[in-house]
Order: sequence, then structure tokens, then C-alpha cells
Amino acid sequence: MNKIFIKKNFMPFSMITFSLVVYTIGIFIAHDVWSWTKGISFGLLFSLLKLRLMKNTFDKAVVMSEAKAKNYATMHYVLRYLLTGIVLFVGAIDPSIHILGVFFGLVSMKAAAYMQFFLKE
Repeated sequence: MNKIFIKKNFMPFSMITFSLVVYTIGIFIAHDVWSWTKGISFGLLFSLLKLRLMKNTFDKAVVMSEAKAKNYATMHYVLRYLLTGIVLFVGAIDPSIHILGVFFGLVSMKAAAYMQFFLKE
């Protein structure tokens, strides 16, 4: 594989890999495998969406003036965390979605960020 392709897509691949590992472990622990599957999928989907939103925010903020970029980035930061709160709330009130699965799906972005340390130049 091309090194540029790997660097460009490392975060989404790492997020998916982390979620698959946690999913596999959770299958043996969770009582309801279908709700676990929905929880991990729901959290991972929104985590990938947040990654895309973050990329778009940075791409647009780079060409703005410093003050406008700061306000723009702050507004989008708040919106992403509001989205995270909504996703966790939906996972908490819907009994067919495992809340711990949603949590691990959302945490996959953090795990992928730590996996960046293992990416060699």
C-alpha cells in the first residue's frame, strides 16, 4: 500500500479496528449481542462523522483570519460535543442500544489518536 494512502486514512482505519476489537470482546460479555452491535455501530458511525466534521472545520478555518477562525473553530467544537451528548442521550434512553457500546464507539476516535504514535514517518 502507498504510504500517503495509509497516513491519510490511518484515523478511520484505526477507529474501525479499535471498534472491532472491542466488539469482539463485548460479544462474550454482553447479554444481548444485537444491542451491543447496535451500540458499537451507532457510536462508531457518529465518531467517524465527528472526524469528518473536524477535518472540514480545520480546512475552512485555515483560510480565515485569526479572529474569525477562532470563533468558527470554537462554534464547531461546541457543536461536535453537543452531537456527542445527543448520541449518548439517545443511547441511554433507547433500550435496544447498549450504552456501553455507544461509549466505546465514541471513544474509538481517542484510541485512534493514541495509535498515531505508532505511525512511523
